[in-house]
Amino acid sequence: MSRKGDILHVLATKSSNKQLVHRNALATFAELKALLRDTASELNSQICAIDHSVVVEFVDRGEFEVEIRFSGDSLIFQVHSNAFVLPEDHPLRQTDYFKSDAKRAFFGLIHVYNFLSDSFKMRRMNDAGMLLSRFFINGEGHYMAEGIGRLGIPFTESECSKEVMQSWVEHAMLQAMDMDLVVAPFNEIHEISVMELEGLREELRQRTSKRLGYRPSGGR
Repeated sequence: MSRKGDILHVLATKSSNKQLVHRNALATFAELKALLRDTASELNSQICAIDHSVVVEFVDRGEFEVEIRFSGDSLIFQVHSNAFVLPEDHPLRQTDYFKSDAKRAFFGLIHVYNFLSDSFKMRRMNDAGMLLSRFFINGEGHYMAEGIGRLGIPFTESECSKEVMQSWVEHAMLQAMDMDLVVAPFNEIHEISVMELEGLREELRQRTSKRLGYRPSGGR
């Protein structure tokens, strides 16, 4: 086979499969957006009857990103624009499913990050978020997820459903609300620079994250 023939073969197999994976990821993400919109609307109407100060909001940030805000938390869902292949030494690559067709090892990825909502409202650019989970979906629509706690989903040889995504979203929301801010040890923050003080005066620019707790951005 000529070099052009080799190129054409790769385009018709691997490249075509990557495009299929990407389309599946985008379609799944579009369904996720609709689910998040409905979830936010339903929860907001219910919580407003209990406490008007608690709000659940849906924010569409374009084709590749969406946000849901609740209880001081923001979950940012992002779909990657590329397809990724599982490493050769990944345990799943040793199963008959993947051995029988190498194209099945290519996945689209949807990440969900947890930030404090105030980090965006107050533009605290030093604040840190946390990756809670990433959802994998291949060209056949088969899926799995890696994540904290109950956010992990074993690889499943069936098509992704609305019920699967709903459960994944709900576990992400519960995980975010379970991770409370922890006060940093006093001896780590007892020094503060003039620059940090000016930042505090302007916008309370502490570097805040659910993992690190509540501290000035340069505190030691």
